[in-house]
Amino acid sequence: MDKETITLFFTRSEKSLLGVCSTIAKTFKLPPIGVRVALIVLTLIFIPLGIITYIGLYLAFNKKKGKMVTFGLLGALLGIPLSYYFQSDIIQNYGGNSGMFSYLRNFISMVDEYDRFVGNGWDIVFNVFLSIIVFALVGAAIGYFMDKNENTNNQPK
Repeated sequence: MDKETITLFFTRSEKSLLGVCSTIAKTFKLPPIGVRVALIVLTLIFIPLGIITYIGLYLAFNKKKGKMVTFGLLGALLGIPLSYYFQSDIIQNYGGNSGMFSYLRNFISMVDEYDRFVGNGWDIVFNVFLSIIVFALVGAAIGYFMDKNENTNNQPK
């Protein structure tokens, strides 16, 4: 790939992934490459914050698309904190049984200690991914049936 091809890819106005950066660029009359670079830097510095910001901006600016994608992404976002309920009692009671917020705040140290004392800390991470997938599918199904019901009610009889 040459430099011109790479530059054209990042400066094009149409969507690359979900169209968040191009939508923000059009709305606020900014160059698309500036918005893309800002979100990439935000993601590299604060990994979950950049991803959550991207998905949140998609949900905020997405008014024309179907509800299936929106509810699926919202379900995936909610799957992260709700993964607390997929964990074992050892993990749920970590730090004195202070609940979901302690679970999210101490997640990395909890995985390290679990790996050190019990073994295989990847079980905890797998449960988080499982939760994200389950809640994304539930959200997508809810959105799909809402779209289907809306389309059925809008058809002439």
